[in-house]
Amino acid sequence: MNLKDLQYFYDLCQLQSYTKVAKQHKVSQPTISYAIKRLEDIFNCKLIHRDPSHRTFKLTEQGKILLKHTELILHETISTRKEIDHSLAHYSTVGFPPIILHYLFTTLNEKNEIAFLKNTRPMRGGSVELLNLLLKGELDASLLGLIEPLNHPSIEMKELFHKKLYVVLSKDHPLATAPVFSFEELLDQSFILLDEHFVHLKAFEMLNQKYQNKAEIFFKSDDIIIIKELLKKKVGISLLADIALSDEDYDLIKIPLIPKDQIIFTVYYAYLKSTTPSSEVQALFDLIKSYE
Repeated sequence: MNLKDLQYFYDLCQLQSYTKVAKQHKVSQPTISYAIKRLEDIFNCKLIHRDPSHRTFKLTEQGKILLKHTELILHETISTRKEIDHSLAHYSTVGFPPIILHYLFTTLNEKNEIAFLKNTRPMRGGSVELLNLLLKGELDASLLGLIEPLNHPSIEMKELFHKKLYVVLSKDHPLATAPVFSFEELLDQSFILLDEHFVHLKAFEMLNQKYQNKAEIFFKSDDIIIIKELLKKKVGISLLADIALSDEDYDLIKIPLIPKDQIIFTVYYAYLKSTTPSSEVQALFDLIKSYE
């Protein structure tokens, strides 16, 4: 069976036009028709209800079955190609949320501990973004910071460590002397948050829903440095895990939330079940876990 024929069939199901599929692949329209005919000969059935004018498009019952399996076949083919390309590259592409990456560099400070970089290509991004890249086969593995368990049939998850989310603000902010906060006390504050690529925004939304969505976001960004600079200028407050703070952030403080509003930030490493992380990547994850 020709994989190209399956690709033509899949695209035809999406576009529902022989002409559009031919134009997309830069081939003639009869090429698409012959591909469908070859598939029908292989499976000994009609896949598409015939309309000589091609004005309507409708799959037969057998065509629907083939489409369902074709989606899986093409996805696995793409994943296989990417995994082979990664293995030939002699390095592993690993996703690192920037906050976690910074934390690792301040924790793993011996030369032999950061030797993993020699055979690793770091890919920075928020956990939501990295999860999507992992599912697409763009990453060999990824660190993910999540506030809710993830059960995905294609992904293997290994827990590394837990961190609490804190209210982070300038040490000169009027609220800086509080020992603890309920989220309800913060509803009139201006929140400065990491954006949709990060789970921090989801944490804010979960807390805000408990209090009728009365809190408002002043600013969102995917850059933690910008977030912290605004906090230092007393523009607002944020929700962050304490691993986002370093010794250079001496003018910022973290204040815990009361137990009923507390949200736990769990760091995992994840990879597709259809792949096996390299020994270097596995050693890195084991090293991180040993530090906690």
